[in-house]
Amino acid sequence: MQQTTALIRGRDEVARGHYRLKLLQADVAAAARAGQFAHVLPRRADVYDPMLRRAFSILAVEGDTFDILFRVEGRGTAELSRRRTGEELDIVAPLGRPFAAVPQRAVLVGGGVGVPPLAMLAAQTRREDGRHRAENIEQNTLRQTNSSHDLIAFVGARSKEELLCLEMFADLQVAARVATDDGSAGLHGRVTELLEAHLAAQAGEKHPTIYACGPLPMLRAVAATCARYNAPCQVSLEENMPCGIGVCNGCVVRAAQAGNDYELYKRICVDGPVMWTHELDWQHAATTRG
Repeated sequence: MQQTTALIRGRDEVARGHYRLKLLQADVAAAARAGQFAHVLPRRADVYDPMLRRAFSILAVEGDTFDILFRVEGRGTAELSRRRTGEELDIVAPLGRPFAAVPQRAVLVGGGVGVPPLAMLAAQTRREDGRHRAENIEQNTLRQTNSSHDLIAFVGARSKEELLCLEMFADLQVAARVATDDGSAGLHGRVTELLEAHLAAQAGEKHPTIYACGPLPMLRAVAATCARYNAPCQVSLEENMPCGIGVCNGCVVRAAQAGNDYELYKRICVDGPVMWTHELDWQHAATTRG
């Protein structure tokens, strides 16, 4: 983790009101892992509003660059969407606890702007598959069976126009099914319904590990579904993070177990944003956004 500046190398509106920025910062790109985030000051250095940084999941890394993807929701993200290629951003990154290593079978469940960290997890896993194949070839131990991870993605959005990262999943050879609130693409309903059907179809089998990111109500439903089917699950929590380093306690969520009053809450910025669902008290889970 470091505070530094990153040069904007690219800017694209990838969906209605959603922007992808490609940022040049070699140290951050080298260190970033799926599930971590960048704490970005959206304003220019010569102004003081908005004052606080915004947290954005890291979507991709390539060489000396890394990408973030965000939806315009308020003053901070609106200001960030107006920044242009060639400008610099003040950032602190990478921050937070990343996703755990992916086992042989995994399901990725993303809603809205919760999809990007899962796309990065898929890309990270595919790079590991490539390294393992190269090592096996070098050691003459290449097996006839397919050693690649078995990944599937369930992607949710309010409408077809706001579906994210589908091309990235396709390029990574990750099968993706979609659900939209208005029925304009895929299942007319919630992305959690896709997960429920998938786990129900595997009754009696060992379930894959679930990785999820999205709004709190979606994650609460994912946690409940995984508990019913005894499927291990990690979630990446979305939250406003005033400091990003665990000092202000402005991004807390209720813990499932606590040895003392201080341990009653987990700080999403440092104890997460990725946590196992059994670590959280979902009955009382409510972030400051919720």
